[in-house]
Amino acid sequence: MFAQELFPSMKTGAAAAERAPEPARAEPRVEVTFEQTEDGETVALKYLTWTEGLGWCCQKTIRVEAEQLDELQRALTAARHRIRRRRAEAGEAQAPAQVIQFPSLS
Repeated sequence: MFAQELFPSMKTGAAAAERAPEPARAEPRVEVTFEQTEDGETVALKYLTWTEGLGWCCQKTIRVEAEQLDELQRALTAARHRIRRRRAEAGEAQAPAQVIQFPSLS
């Protein structure tokens, strides 16, 4: 498939190349992908950074077996709670929770 078929909203040509990166691009990203291997499917965590003139570049890749996903999720959840607790103890303002109103059936 061609890139335009895979990513119909993707900008191509000189106009896209001249456009300055969005401010959010200065922050590194983590991308989660699935890869087919000889042993089956594995999850890959990719650490990406923005490089002017090149775009997003993969710096590191960590492959996680299916059996490790639950343990990884538990570790990430514990880390997130620990960071939130430390920020709250330090008096940092926290973003309010977003409440989604569901339609009532009555």
